[in-house]
Amino acid sequence: MFLIYNYLPGGNLEKFIQERSTRAVDWRILHKIALDVARALAYLHDQCVPRVLHRDVKPSNILLDDDLNAYLSDFGLARLLGTSETHATTGVAGTFGYVAPEYAMTCRVSDKADVYSYGVVLLELLSDKKALDPSFSSYGNGFNIVGWALMLLREGHAKEFFTAGLWDAGPHDDLVEVLHLAVVCTVDSLSTRPTMKQVVRRLKQLQPPSC
Repeated sequence: MFLIYNYLPGGNLEKFIQERSTRAVDWRILHKIALDVARALAYLHDQCVPRVLHRDVKPSNILLDDDLNAYLSDFGLARLLGTSETHATTGVAGTFGYVAPEYAMTCRVSDKADVYSYGVVLLELLSDKKALDPSFSSYGNGFNIVGWALMLLREGHAKEFFTAGLWDAGPHDDLVEVLHLAVVCTVDSLSTRPTMKQVVRRLKQLQPPSC
């Protein structure tokens, strides 16, 4: 048996984020990437039988084609869930900075762990910071991009979160709404975190008009 994969010459999202200072900021492209990844996860969680937990959602595992369509890749750590199962108990897998705290502490993983990881990726897509950016060291051990987003929102300085040029390129209210969506994906309470299907629905509501 042979597996045939699409050739995706656009590299991965990590490279895209690192190099975006070389191109004009386009809110429509960033929103499209966020929605593509959300749809992929929603499909894995709700439409696959058995359901699939990715367990390693991060920018380097999101590939881009020439048109900047995003594809979720690397299912080496994926875990299957039966239709009646809400979680699996397994050794912690994934990448530090993207692993949901409840999974790291209890070894119980659910679809909400992927939601957390997605939230961190979305925060990186919106900002110029990494999940565990070196600039956070002044705030103490354990401070990450989630804490930085929460701090700026509480202080009323949401504008400072966004990567250079994005605040001017996109509708301010929509940008802040997407920032809030990313943050709620990373809250500690699993019942408060949305499902990926709900994330898709909200992103569609905030979809920028096409040219």
